[in-house]
Amino acid sequence: MTIKVSRLGLAAAVIAAGALSILFTGPAMAQFAGEPFTGFTEGTLSIKGAIDEPLFAGRPITPGDEQTTPVQVTNDGSLGVRYAVTSTTTEDALAAALGLTVWRLPVAGTCELPPASTLLYGPAPLGSTTGIDIVGDPAPGAQAGDRTLAAGAAETLCFRVTAPLALGNESQGRGTQPVFGFEAEQLDQNP
Repeated sequence: MTIKVSRLGLAAAVIAAGALSILFTGPAMAQFAGEPFTGFTEGTLSIKGAIDEPLFAGRPITPGDEQTTPVQVTNDGSLGVRYAVTSTTTEDALAAALGLTVWRLPVAGTCELPPASTLLYGPAPLGSTTGIDIVGDPAPGAQAGDRTLAAGAAETLCFRVTAPLALGNESQGRGTQPVFGFEAEQLDQNP
């Protein structure tokens, strides 16, 4: 059976089929009272980590070595953010042997000694080739350990890498390159 639909035919076909339907025959219109609509404003999400001094840049490490460097984490966006930090290395064995400690620098202070109250990670492995979560968790939504920064705010994290005294001969000649990933998401409407 073929049905040709016109405005009258559509109403008749709906009624004849026994379906429940609402038929609009005029233009639709909505009215709102109050202030005129001025549009939407997009927010921006921008986070960056700036390392003052690369860790062990250009020199080999030996058992007992340690180096600490501050990392300035800045939210240049217009939205508050929740962020996590991951570490992915180019090699697993040495990365597992090297220790990493991360802490938040209090408002006034240096990266000399980590206060226990601001410790975020470690001492624990530097990373792995598949990546590990070192601060928070980059999964969507609020996770244990995630850090938050208001729009325009900044904080300093201290990163310390330690080569243990027990680092054996099997580590000679090995190298690893950590890449610290800063992954952020907006706070608004994102529980």
